[in-house]
This record gives sequence, C-alpha cells and structure tokens, in this order.
Amino acid sequence: MQDDLSYDAWTTMLGQAGVALGASEAHGLLAGLACAGTLDCGAAIAALGASEDDGELRDALEGVCELLTQALAETGVGLEPLLPDDGLPSVQRSRALTEWCSGFVTGFHWHDRGREASEYPEIAAEALADIGDLAKARGTVGEADLTEIVEYLRVAVQLIYEEVAD
Repeated sequence: MQDDLSYDAWTTMLGQAGVALGASEAHGLLAGLACAGTLDCGAAIAALGASEDDGELRDALEGVCELLTQALAETGVGLEPLLPDDGLPSVQRSRALTEWCSGFVTGFHWHDRGREASEYPEIAAEALADIGDLAKARGTVGEADLTEIVEYLRVAVQLIYEEVAD
C-alpha cells in the first residue's frame, strides 16, 4: 500500500484510518508540509488528525512521505497532484484539484501559521498566493484547462520547495 499513490488506494487508506480529509486534500496537505520542510511521519499523522496508534497508516505514510520528498528533490517537476482518474467527469476532478490546493496551503502553514507571505522569497510568495486562490475557486473547468492548471501547480510547487524547504 505504501508505494501505491492511486486516488482509490488513498481513499481506502484514509477511510480505514478514520481521517476526515479526502484523498486529494490529504495528498496536498502532505505536499505542503514537504514544501515547508516539515514533512515527517509524525507531522503527517498530526496534520491528518489521525491516531498515532494506527500502525498500518504509519507504515503507509512513511512510504508516502519518502516518495513525496524524493519527487520534490528531483531536479525536474516530479510531483503530480493526486486527483481522481482521468476517466471521471471534470466536475469531480476540478473539485478534487480545489481540495488539493486547500490541503497544500494548510500543510504549508501547519507549523508557522503566523508567518506572512512577504517573509518568503517573492517567487514562492506569488506561487503560494496562486495556490491559495485556486483553493478558493468555485465551479468547474474543462479537461484542457484542468491539465494546464495541474501543470502550473507542478511548477509552482517545485518553485516553492526549492525556495523554502532547502
């Protein structure tokens, strides 16, 4: 399970652990923690609101945390936001993208909620503001626009990671 980053596997894992967040929002939250430089299994469990006694979840999250960190540490744009399968309607995928962005912002600010955006490098602050705006978006977008937004997110998240996590 720990290496299976599919939307369905995440949904099952989180449901069994009693986590109230959906798969996309939880993945975004962990990505935000990683970009802030604070991703470890303990922080992930706390941020997800899960029980520290859940050994199966802990094992899965250890693998997920490692994979997220590796994807961000690669020199390319390796992190893909976790969204439902491409075969589902864009309304579901758009909603999941908004949830991913919301989770990312929450995870990024998990440990330093009082820090102002102006305290980050300008490019990271702008990318973070854009992701925050996407988290507040309502409505749906077509598949082509969704693809463009996901590609923008991949670049924005990578920039934030490179500017802040190191």
